[in-house]
Amino acid sequence: MLTTVKIKTAKPQERSYKLADSGGLYLLVQPNGSKLWRYKFRVNGVEGKRALGAFPEVSLADARGLHAEARLLVAQGTTPLQAQQDKEIAQAQEQLERVKGTFSAIVSDWNTATSASLRASTVKQRNREIDNDLLPKLKNRAIGSITRLELTAQLKVVEQRAPEVARNLRNHLWGIFEYAIDSGLIENNPVPPVRVMKKRTQTNHPALSEKQIGVFLRTLDGTGRINEETRIAMLLVLLTACRKAEVIEGQWDEVNLEGAQWEIPAERMKAKRAHWIPLSTQAVALLTRLRELVPANREHLFPNRVDPRRPMANRSLNALMERLGFSGEGTPHGMRASFSTHFNSLGGNIDVIEHCLAHVPANAVRAAYNRHAYQDERRAMLQQWADRLDQLRRECVPTEHECGSAAPLNPTNTTESKPRHTRTRSERAVARPNAKAVPLPATVVA
Repeated sequence: MLTTVKIKTAKPQERSYKLADSGGLYLLVQPNGSKLWRYKFRVNGVEGKRALGAFPEVSLADARGLHAEARLLVAQGTTPLQAQQDKEIAQAQEQLERVKGTFSAIVSDWNTATSASLRASTVKQRNREIDNDLLPKLKNRAIGSITRLELTAQLKVVEQRAPEVARNLRNHLWGIFEYAIDSGLIENNPVPPVRVMKKRTQTNHPALSEKQIGVFLRTLDGTGRINEETRIAMLLVLLTACRKAEVIEGQWDEVNLEGAQWEIPAERMKAKRAHWIPLSTQAVALLTRLRELVPANREHLFPNRVDPRRPMANRSLNALMERLGFSGEGTPHGMRASFSTHFNSLGGNIDVIEHCLAHVPANAVRAAYNRHAYQDERRAMLQQWADRLDQLRRECVPTEHECGSAAPLNPTNTTESKPRHTRTRSERAVARPNAKAVPLPATVVA
């Protein structure tokens, strides 16, 4: 057993030597005169050493106290080194949780890390849903304290009001907690599985029949209450067979009027693949007119009225169809189905149809190696479709949409025979069925 006197009188030698105490504790005397406390142990048959400090900074009593703590760990099968590392990790974890461990902090970091690859409209919707239904209750909660049970309960509350929003929130939560795992804040993801959500009732977007499209076009052309840019956007959705967002978020640098083509970059497409659109003569006429309406310094084809730096509001075209009385009968997206139905019924080339719709072939090999873009065929098909729309506009048999009090377009109506000064405002609009409409080129239907 060592004593303080023995330690103080120990002289350095040419080589290091040990002065043993007990239980594996010893003092290592170095040639330079330094005296170092060491603990030698074995855990599961593997030898190890633990440094306990230097004398006189660590006294004999202090060294024996540290030795006793280390021996207890060894008796439990844990090396002192591993215990020290675990302690340091725990301290770092605690510090990380203090700085970045709240739910709102993780959401902010996750949003920054993932937003760059998403469309601006997607990020805006995601943030709105999180701000409305997650942050009010979870904002200041430690990320590790949030349980699956409470997340399930919260999603169920939202599901009663808006099932689709609840499904979106579950997806957002999954990404947020996976980010927290990757950041070292938690080890397990508490987000409930998909099975806790009600099964989605899959419904297709309502699509107008060809007869209804004719009525819709006449109604669209016959009312003077529609902003002309909005009307052009609706017609371009029809003429290009594009998705609504692809049209209303369009930018002028994507359009080549002289070449009668429009190329949408990959980042704006649902499948993240650039989409080339041949423009019919009718589409070129509309875009030419739109160029006259939109200030030259605007980036978007359809600038937002409130903030011109952004595109037209996403629901503008849906609201237009509802306002014209077609709610429940069709949607802007459903126009794509009308296009597909028409050409499939004629036995059109399915590959050409799918390319027009910007659908990626289901066969991955075919998608990778089929380099033929069917450009000539697609140009002919979209021109044929534009001509067909003009034919439907002319051949349409009026229905209740045209015969209602708001916009009486019935040819049997006596409006035309009434003196102009005696007509109502809506009757005068009907008498000018193309009021505020962009004149389209005359076409011959094959």
